[in-house]
Amino acid sequence: MRRRRGFTLLELMIVVTIVGILAAVAIPSFRSYMLRARTAEAYTFLAEIRQRQEAYRAEHGEYCAVSGSTVGAGSWAPPSAPSGGEVMPWSGVDPNWRVLGAAPDGPVRFQYNVAAGAPDTAPTGLGFSGTDFWFVAQARADLDDDGQRMVLETYSESSHVFVGDEDGNLLASGYD
Repeated sequence: MRRRRGFTLLELMIVVTIVGILAAVAIPSFRSYMLRARTAEAYTFLAEIRQRQEAYRAEHGEYCAVSGSTVGAGSWAPPSAPSGGEVMPWSGVDPNWRVLGAAPDGPVRFQYNVAAGAPDTAPTGLGFSGTDFWFVAQARADLDDDGQRMVLETYSESSHVFVGDEDGNLLASGYD
């Protein structure tokens, strides 16, 4: 009698099923990991903006209004919005970024905006006392290309980063 070498159809089907189940579990986890890794850019640069704003205030007595005094308005840097996790060069940005002294190390996946103002111009609803100078630094991007941009914000009144959407819905908070 001859011995057959190889796998039966049933054995191959079992292996394919196991690989499919592993892929179904691994792919969403991998995507989540990639989104968290890409978001790290915004946390790092927002921390740098905070540090530069405090240094600017120590020297000039007020915060630097890079993008004006209206939160979310004014010029965003870079001017065009990256999407789907693509990177954009940090070019064509407002010269006020040089005044602040903040610039990322290379291309970015987020757009950035920094509004600042005098005590009597503080925006409402963000917890500002209205008796001190203020700033709001924002980062926004559509990392998963679903048409909904996430917005990360930090304020002069708090050391936390707040994560939300463009409609103002808070998705997460409490990150230092």
